[in-house]
Amino acid sequence: MPRTLGPFALALALGVLGGCTPDAPVPSVSARLPAPAPLPGSSIPLRHGINVGNRLDAPTEGEWGSTLDETLFEAIAVAGFDHVRIPIRFNAHAAAAAPYAIDEAFFRRVDWAVDQVEHHRMTAIIDFHHYNELMEDPAAHADRFVGLWRQIAARYRGRGPTVYYELLNEPNGKLTAEAWNAILARALREVRAVDPGRKVIIDSYFWAAAKELATTLALPAGDANLIGSFHMYQPILFTHQGAPWMTPEFQTPGVLFPGPPPAPIAPLPAAQKVSWVAGWFRKYNTLPAAENPSGPTTIAEEFEYVRQFTAKTGLPVYLGEFGAIDKADPASRVAWTRMVRQEAEKRGIPWTYWDDAGSFKLYDPKARTWNADLMGALFQPR
Repeated sequence: MPRTLGPFALALALGVLGGCTPDAPVPSVSARLPAPAPLPGSSIPLRHGINVGNRLDAPTEGEWGSTLDETLFEAIAVAGFDHVRIPIRFNAHAAAAAPYAIDEAFFRRVDWAVDQVEHHRMTAIIDFHHYNELMEDPAAHADRFVGLWRQIAARYRGRGPTVYYELLNEPNGKLTAEAWNAILARALREVRAVDPGRKVIIDSYFWAAAKELATTLALPAGDANLIGSFHMYQPILFTHQGAPWMTPEFQTPGVLFPGPPPAPIAPLPAAQKVSWVAGWFRKYNTLPAAENPSGPTTIAEEFEYVRQFTAKTGLPVYLGEFGAIDKADPASRVAWTRMVRQEAEKRGIPWTYWDDAGSFKLYDPKARTWNADLMGALFQPR
């Protein structure tokens, strides 16, 4: 079997993952192939990643229905991923007053998760996730955020190069682009004071929007170990259709990818009241695939913003999250996932799927099975 097929395709060919069955059991860690090489054209030694969300980023681990365990990391390694992004809500486990001490028991839990990733010969991304208070009141929480990073960097400065930092997931709200640029510079200075050579990933404003990456993210000059990051959920009326955490205009079901649909769909009344959403549905119902907002043009526009950032800064880029909710049509999820993955890879952009156990589920930790169709979209060449 040619090595270029990748570990998941090889597993399919050998029958390890059950052929055409929707889900399949996880083989032993001894079956894992060597980690894939970096993508052609990439300066980042990463390729395929997965987020282990809804655990350490919950207010308390287990509150959102899942916990981390050894079998999860083994399954991820066996499937062929070379890195794991670990979303972590440090702010929920730290003192409110200076020096903002992070709870030692929680720190040890993070240590364990990083150990697990490294044990399975993967790279760990320590991602500071869900600091909602910072988004709501940046001035009141900036010192605490910087103080938390002072501790995180001191804790992990002795780790090897297979541990990365990600300063903050999806800056948004009142943490404007201008405010975020100022705060990230302060936090980065603290990190560099104790851990000068670490790879540090920095998200753009507005939920890590590709457009903001190109237009508003300002990174300190002269630091070759910085990586710009964006998240890809466009078209969001497809990827987030019916998501319970989204506002009413996002609740119209049945959006396909690519459009147009076989028959026009009527957006819900709440969607018709929001002008950009109503306009999107008019185009979705009428425009051909090449021009449709739920189609390849929208994806190409996002990656064009990324190209502009790279051209302007010379820095590498990382796709930290992408995925489509399980409420969407399964075939559309597969088509969208494959297209985004292929567009990233042909530009040398490492990617990390969101996520393994939530509403965008790729892996079922209780059954210990993967969604074989989505895994094919992520790993098979075509």
